[in-house]
Amino acid sequence: MEENRTVKFRDVAENYFSQTRVDCRYTISSQHSWSSHDWIGLFKVGWLTVKDYHTFAWALAPEGYQTGTDANCSVAFYSSYLPKPDGEAYQFVYVDEHGEICAVSSPFNFCAPRPLDELVTLEQEKNGEEEEEGDDLLLVVPKALILQSLLEGCQRELHELHKRLEVADDEVERERERWKTDRDEFERARKEMRSQIDELKDNLKQSTEKIEELEQKQKDVQSTHENLSTECSGLLAERAENHQRIKELEQDAATLTQQKQDIEAELDRMKERVKKMTTQRRDEEKEKKDLQIENEQAHAELRNLQERLEASERSTDALRRDLSELGSMQSHSHAELHQVRLQSAQMNLQLSQANLALREGQATWAQERETLRQSAELDKDRVQKLSRELQKKEEWLQEERTEREKLEVELGNEKDCNRELRASLRALQKEQEQHQLEKQELLDHIHVLELRIDTETDAKWAEAAATPTSCIDSPPSIEEEPPQESLPELSSSVLDSEQFSSHCSTEQSQKDNENDMMATRGSRSEALFQCDC
Repeated sequence: MEENRTVKFRDVAENYFSQTRVDCRYTISSQHSWSSHDWIGLFKVGWLTVKDYHTFAWALAPEGYQTGTDANCSVAFYSSYLPKPDGEAYQFVYVDEHGEICAVSSPFNFCAPRPLDELVTLEQEKNGEEEEEGDDLLLVVPKALILQSLLEGCQRELHELHKRLEVADDEVERERERWKTDRDEFERARKEMRSQIDELKDNLKQSTEKIEELEQKQKDVQSTHENLSTECSGLLAERAENHQRIKELEQDAATLTQQKQDIEAELDRMKERVKKMTTQRRDEEKEKKDLQIENEQAHAELRNLQERLEASERSTDALRRDLSELGSMQSHSHAELHQVRLQSAQMNLQLSQANLALREGQATWAQERETLRQSAELDKDRVQKLSRELQKKEEWLQEERTEREKLEVELGNEKDCNRELRASLRALQKEQEQHQLEKQELLDHIHVLELRIDTETDAKWAEAAATPTSCIDSPPSIEEEPPQESLPELSSSVLDSEQFSSHCSTEQSQKDNENDMMATRGSRSEALFQCDC
């Protein structure tokens, strides 16, 4: 059942002084559900229920206590509530809010310090009084109180050292967490910056490729413009040649027209001549009839005229064919001229569109080049900015590394200090054990002295009982009455018992006064030692 206790008492002594405060130390395990209604009672050994306590104190937990963790605690039982030394055994009992018993300490006793035990003399100056002889106050306190005060001071110092060690460990853990968080944040920022730099490099590469493509397009447009200019120059030259040819054809057409007019006039003249010759032929036929001689000449002349008429008709047909050819040539030349004009207009339109497209392409290319230049400058600025930020981050990382090295050095120093503290703690524990041994020796010595005092008291009782009546002096008085001889033994025994009772009562009152004085001086010396600690 003791193994299943969720609370354990620590450093329980075998004896306590009822005139001083008693500290009850205990450990709350992680399995215990602590509550502010838990309490620790001081019970007399042999108790039956939790209501049989002599006094109690609320079970306290340390500041910042969390449920489910181990914690070392302590409560104080002040001297005004402690039982008087009666030889009975007592023990501490831890009771939770439900009335369940969680821990029971080992039994111990309450005793009072003897005035002639091992004492320590302390000097203290009086405060608020005039300086006179004997201003120094001598305090005589038991060595156990001093040892207990030293033990409490060592325990307080040990508790402070534990707190400092826990605070240092928490600070180191927080520094580690902060350093880890900063390192993760820096790595994340570094990755983001790397991705941004890669993206900017890709954008810069794409912009460069786009600029090269636009430059190639500009070169192609320039070469196309040059080709169009060359072709336009050729077309203009061809147009000039066509104009010249058209002029020549117009001149030829005018010449042919004039020739046609001349031929038509000649044909009209020939028709008139034919008419005249026909008339003349008629006249000649009449004359033939009249003159047959003359008929042969007329036939010959008529054959000649018919030949000439046929020849003129053939020349007229040739002239008509030439005229039709000239007309077709003129219409063809007009069509060619119109076609050339259309081609020239189309080429001019294409040239103007090409020039417009070239200007638009140049403007667009210039705008895109300016935009890309600005974008490249912005990307360059961003790259420089990111490079500076990366450099700052690297410097910050270097500082963090330096600080981390410093923290590691400090952590090593803290570890060395912790080792020193642990060594001092072990030394304090050894000293505490030594004090405990000295305390036990002191208690044994007190027990021996008590036995010695009891033996001496019994011897005194025996000696007082064996002392004759003649050896006992009566208290001095002015008028001394003679002793009554009739009852000598009775009066002497009564006197002896009265004197012994008076002596015992006087000795007991002196002991009580000395005990009260020692308790008062012990409390003052305890307060003094606490202030000194």
